[in-house]
Amino acid sequence: MRRNQWIQAYKNAPWRKQLQFIGVFSATIIFIAIIAGVYLNVTARAAALGREIQDIQDDKEILKRDIEDMNTRLAFLTTNEEMERRALEAGFVLIMPGTAEYYQYEAYGGKQTAELAPIGNQIPENLFNLPREYTISLFEWIQETIYLFGVQTGVRSGGNAP
Repeated sequence: MRRNQWIQAYKNAPWRKQLQFIGVFSATIIFIAIIAGVYLNVTARAAALGREIQDIQDDKEILKRDIEDMNTRLAFLTTNEEMERRALEAGFVLIMPGTAEYYQYEAYGGKQTAELAPIGNQIPENLFNLPREYTISLFEWIQETIYLFGVQTGVRSGGNAP
């Protein structure tokens, strides 16, 4: 009987067990509610951003359609028939090639061609005309500095230096 008394003394009272169960159950419910709230928040943000992306894509499609409409209008306005009609309305007169007078000016050398890049392997020599300090390696610089220090102090090393 004594053993039973010791076990009973260490057992929790029934109302404590109920409180523990209620506490664990409440903590679980609160944890689930927090997770659900975070999930809903993230989902709502994603839905709002998705809708915003759809609106931007709709605007993009509208702008593309407007650009295509303007390109179509430009193509119509630059057709030969339309250009000729507009030129006649503006007062220009159609001339025959034989009736045109051409003037030659000595100072005008004609249309100059632009050379944007050297042809083939022809690279101008002055293109890479950088100072020596920018073109030598660190090892060469240290070697040169030691050599110059040796020359200035009168001590000469046997290494190859400029």
